[in-house]
Amino acid sequence: MTTLTVSYVATSWAFLSKAETALAEGDLLRASRSGWCAAAYMLRGVARDRGWRYTGFRRLYAVTDRLVSKYGDEEIDNLFDSATALDDNGARYCDSRAGIEHDLSRVAELLRQLERLPA
Repeated sequence: MTTLTVSYVATSWAFLSKAETALAEGDLLRASRSGWCAAAYMLRGVARDRGWRYTGFRRLYAVTDRLVSKYGDEEIDNLFDSATALDDNGARYCDSRAGIEHDLSRVAELLRQLERLPA
């Protein structure tokens, strides 16, 4: 793992920690936004580590598609769906605490899976 990616990994886990703190404080909007950022930063680091081009956070869908294609692991895409649900919630504030908690646990699993991928 390159130094750049290590920085993205640390930032991702820091965002997830902030999301869990916000959830504990009942701030569902901040929890959602921080959870999305955790996934987005990790995927950004993975893409940069591999030299893949993308433009903006919304292009991370293409990154997940490439990862699924390269490694044959559909679960990456399924887990990313939870991150996008958090992003939607951060804009609309419509999900329940239980839903956000579930999505955050899936984002944590996504981060773990991305960390284990070979370069």
